[in-house]
Amino acid sequence: MKGYLVVLVVALALCYGFPDFPFYNVSLTWEERVDDLVSRLTIPEMMGQLSKGEGGTDPIPRLGIKSYELWTECLRGQYSGTAYAEALGLAAAFSTQLIYDVARATAIEVRAQNTIFSQKQEYGIGTGLSCFSPVINIMRDSRWGRNEETYGEDPYFSGEYAAAFVQGLQGDHPRYLLASAGCKHFDAYAGPETIPVSRFGFNAEVSIRDWRTTFLPAFRSCVKAGTYSLMCSYNRINGIPACANKELLTDILREEWGFKGYVISDYEAIENIITEHHYLNNSVDTVAACINAGCNVELGYPNVKKVYESLGEAISEGKILESRVRELMKPVWYTRMRLGEFDPPEMNPYKQLNASSVVQSPEHRQLALQTAMKTLVLLKNDNKFLPIGTSIFDTVAIVGPAANNTALQTGNYSPKVNPLYTTTPLQNLSRLATGKVQFNSGCNGDTKCTNYDQAGIIKAVTDADFVIVCLGLGNAIEKEGNDRATIDLPENQLQLLQDAVNNSPANSPVLLILFNAGPVDITWADSNPRVVAIVEAFYPSQATGSALFNLLTMSGPDSVPAARLPFTWPMHESQLPPMVNYSMEGRTYRYLNYDPLYPYGYGLSYTRFTYSNLQFSQSVLAGNDVEGSVDVYNNGQISADEVIQVYINWQNSQVPTPKLQLVDFKRQYIIAQNKIRVTFRVKGESMAVWMEDNSGWMVYPGPYGIFVGGQQPNQKKSVGSNVLSGTFSVTESKFLGKY
Repeated sequence: MKGYLVVLVVALALCYGFPDFPFYNVSLTWEERVDDLVSRLTIPEMMGQLSKGEGGTDPIPRLGIKSYELWTECLRGQYSGTAYAEALGLAAAFSTQLIYDVARATAIEVRAQNTIFSQKQEYGIGTGLSCFSPVINIMRDSRWGRNEETYGEDPYFSGEYAAAFVQGLQGDHPRYLLASAGCKHFDAYAGPETIPVSRFGFNAEVSIRDWRTTFLPAFRSCVKAGTYSLMCSYNRINGIPACANKELLTDILREEWGFKGYVISDYEAIENIITEHHYLNNSVDTVAACINAGCNVELGYPNVKKVYESLGEAISEGKILESRVRELMKPVWYTRMRLGEFDPPEMNPYKQLNASSVVQSPEHRQLALQTAMKTLVLLKNDNKFLPIGTSIFDTVAIVGPAANNTALQTGNYSPKVNPLYTTTPLQNLSRLATGKVQFNSGCNGDTKCTNYDQAGIIKAVTDADFVIVCLGLGNAIEKEGNDRATIDLPENQLQLLQDAVNNSPANSPVLLILFNAGPVDITWADSNPRVVAIVEAFYPSQATGSALFNLLTMSGPDSVPAARLPFTWPMHESQLPPMVNYSMEGRTYRYLNYDPLYPYGYGLSYTRFTYSNLQFSQSVLAGNDVEGSVDVYNNGQISADEVIQVYINWQNSQVPTPKLQLVDFKRQYIIAQNKIRVTFRVKGESMAVWMEDNSGWMVYPGPYGIFVGGQQPNQKKSVGSNVLSGTFSVTESKFLGKY
């Protein structure tokens, strides 16, 4: 039987015109095939692969090898595919199943479109199967332009989301990858982009403890989940550029974590080592530093000589061993083989995906709507104004720069806006009016709002029975390469809100909907009784209007808000440390030293939950898990999701620790007037702390606090449910090593 299969495979290979080299022989192991391929490459051919991360690698006709594009984003949809909610919004869903589903749907569309690109021999950004996602940098500053691409401020949570995304993106086939994941940006990259200095030459000065406990953990989770690549970041870490940092790329990544994949540089990050960091002054020394540190591939500027094109000179000068280069080639070829490039297409079921059937399919459009609805956070709901339900308004005013702007509601790194499937607040919330809809953007749809039409806003809200104000940021204010100097609402947006409140009838409710990633100062709206409800929408993308209508009217599945903030929302700008200060002191809920406007994990519901009967292991041996369970009762008349959050603290630690640490979470549907039993687990690793001598992680004996509920414990701004607490003890101690 085995002999028959070999003959069949050879016949298929000949049929598809594959050359007769061992690396095309599917009966060999992956390692044997990779070793054979790499052994056949010349130094110029290796340069044509390692220096061409963008625009397609050089083809190698003598081996029958075509060009390959290493740059496709995949953050939340393919470039011309279904557009899902922005990453930070997906984090607000607090659902690893949701992020898995989005990743898988994205990969299916990426794979289907790649088949078309390959047939046409098109090799450019977005045509390949190697993804530059997920983004798992920590959201440590509200003003950072790239907050929207992250999963928020908690390293444990980001790691759980990263693992789910990697697994969804790469698929579950025993032989082939659906697409390959690439976690970024490694490491200690979390602002600034432009303010107050440029990211291209920035040096992140990070304590070893903060590095190990905040910036590295999510990447380790990504590696454990099986990612095939990582991207090294623009910045220096304590003086050494990330892409030339041996401690980061070899000592930690490969030796401590056992990473077997490849590292690709961020765009022009290697050139910046010379031109921006001034760390080295020539391409030969720079390629040697990066190769020896463990950076496999350069992503550089097109049509300009790349630093890695000096690889041959560096080898001839003895600054790089040729054997080292060949070893760094192997993970790239291994990835391409696992994607099915060198196997007969009929062996790979993913090759059979049809773009016309999967791109914007009914299933994917429904997922886009579901994800948008699950990402909407209800921040304020005075007197239970929402859901509107059967309430009918004669005249509805819908105003603000985000009310009818498809690009703004989409955010950065999104698929192209497809008007056939995209809905805005104006389009769908107009259905709330039985009579007139009075619309005015107030700022010509521009969130900078420097040219404010005050008269137009006043006219629009006059005599309105219900006023909806849509404010926010969008690409004009925040995105890659675009930080904010302040968390204040841009220019005249606060004035617009105040004019809407002050010039509408006194008994007309005002709803504020925000489209943003980084928090904005909305203390005025939060405290003003006329603003009866506030919804944080993030960037819901194509299903925005439909999702908001369903949420406000509680129409259909998933229409009861359950999303939670994946970051701490400060009250004022004055509460924030300088962006360039990389100490975690005063940053994120784990080290917070001020009262926020809204805490991490905060979000309201249309119903109310009560927690009871908390049980957990009272004593565990160091390194073991704590297992527990809790009853969660839905007190109301509305069936809904609840986000159960489990935190611990260290009550007698021998070293500095976070004040509080999320250790488990679940999004769970609970029928009205019903109770369910929810289990949870505190992993032994979650109790470990980084030792004072920097030798590794240690679980120390002593008491630990545990808190279980729908929010953090002891919050001034409450979601309305209770938080149960207790104490467990750890006996003995256990050294877990470096990781």
